[in-house]
Amino acid sequence: MIRRLLYTALTTLLLAGCSSDSGDTPAASSAPTPPSDVAAERIAETKVRVTWSDRSDSESGFTVWVRAEGETAPRKIGFTARNVESYTVDGGLEQDKTYTFGVCADGRKGSSEIVYASALRLEDLTSPGVAFVGEATVTESCIAFRYAPRNTEGARNVACGICWSADRTPTVEDTRQDGPALDGTRPVMQVISNVLLEYGRPYRFRAYLRANNEVRYSEEIVASLGKEPEAIKLNWKKLDTSSLPADISVYETTDKVGGHNFHAWYAVADVSKGAVELRVNVPASKATIDTQAASFGGDCCVMTNAGYFYASDHVGIAVVDSSPIGFIPDMRGSLRSQDEEYNVMYHATRGIFGVTADGKPGVYWVGTSGSNYYFDRPLPSVRGEAKYASVSTVNPTKPVSWSPRYAISAGPVLLKDGKCPFDFTETSKGKEYYLNNYEIIPYDIFGPAVSPDRTAVGHMADGRVVLFICDGRIAASGGATLTELARILRGIGCTDALNLDGGGSTGMMVGTQHVNYHSDENRAVKSTIGFFRKK
Repeated sequence: MIRRLLYTALTTLLLAGCSSDSGDTPAASSAPTPPSDVAAERIAETKVRVTWSDRSDSESGFTVWVRAEGETAPRKIGFTARNVESYTVDGGLEQDKTYTFGVCADGRKGSSEIVYASALRLEDLTSPGVAFVGEATVTESCIAFRYAPRNTEGARNVACGICWSADRTPTVEDTRQDGPALDGTRPVMQVISNVLLEYGRPYRFRAYLRANNEVRYSEEIVASLGKEPEAIKLNWKKLDTSSLPADISVYETTDKVGGHNFHAWYAVADVSKGAVELRVNVPASKATIDTQAASFGGDCCVMTNAGYFYASDHVGIAVVDSSPIGFIPDMRGSLRSQDEEYNVMYHATRGIFGVTADGKPGVYWVGTSGSNYYFDRPLPSVRGEAKYASVSTVNPTKPVSWSPRYAISAGPVLLKDGKCPFDFTETSKGKEYYLNNYEIIPYDIFGPAVSPDRTAVGHMADGRVVLFICDGRIAASGGATLTELARILRGIGCTDALNLDGGGSTGMMVGTQHVNYHSDENRAVKSTIGFFRKK
């Protein structure tokens, strides 16, 4: 009997070891405390140093584990004595493979769970490849990266981009955004918009490089968006619009915004049914909104100014009764002739709002390259950084199928799916070099201190369309920055919205009344948008 008991005890001690091959079995309560801060660093072509922090006072040593990409279970690769906090793996590894290293603490009565480091790819440093440069830049509206290609001399079909996933190591088969054009091995910046991400969710990002019909990846960076800005909710008074169809409501506010006086109006209508429809008007020559509204007689119920124009020319795209007008040109980096960026041209998309024949509204980005293409994301051009190719059937992504009956482009997009896709974070180049001014909007419109009269159009989740204006640059109303405008529209209930031409062009007609402040000249504009009695 004594011999049997001794044999059982000895067998138990011999079987005591690390956790199961899966590494996921919870440790026994008597097992040592698992290590923390496990990390893996490449120190030679096929040599890796694994480090960790010892958090246990009772361990007899540590076991180092490794799992190659595609393997479901880890395997033991080495052991250390107690109180050791590093181990060098100098055998059994291959280049161009990805490994995940883990460590568990061993004790007399069992082992802790295995704690893993981030996956590490042992790139062949003599072949084309790509690596992140520094950490990600995180803002409330985007995550930006710098990465650099290597060994691309003589390589064929070279291209780059960022891929990401919330729950696994990403590849180009997951969500991705192709990057700007490469210039040798110079680092490039690429920005991933919040339009493509969810707030409060961490993502795993990798840069990728296509070369010689192969895809190479960088190491992973885990990042998540900054805090989402809150909506600005104002007190709105409903105006008497008994002379208009019952489908239209108009509201006014004089609440303060940003600590200054503020005066704004918005009209809302369901244009998918009932007696009201939305139209865009582009007359042969410029005219004030008062004149344009009057030209439609009693059919015009509410009208605001709409798209941008230069001299007497409409700038951008309009769709009038299903007929497209205009195009999106390349954009100058600056409109100041003395600026270095004045002669630098960028391919860009611009925001566009429209409604289909059945009155369904939408906000997209539009670009022109032979044809006009509509996208659910912007071409993420960054002023002062590597340039993107012109839009196409794959750049910045596959176009959406959208056939508006009436539409107008301007910019920037203020809201897409409830998110404001920009802020005023500057790049390392400094003033006016913004991280996410994708539409290359000029300095007199886009900036943290630019607060003029504003005009905007948007829609709510239920499809109702909103036409909005606010006065600016007068004592009674200090206007709104673009981020304030986005937050105000979100407070109204808009999920998608577009900034229209503002400043001296801003105006709203409600019936025959011009409701907002305007100078004696009442600027003539090239396009308008409004609610009309259905034909």
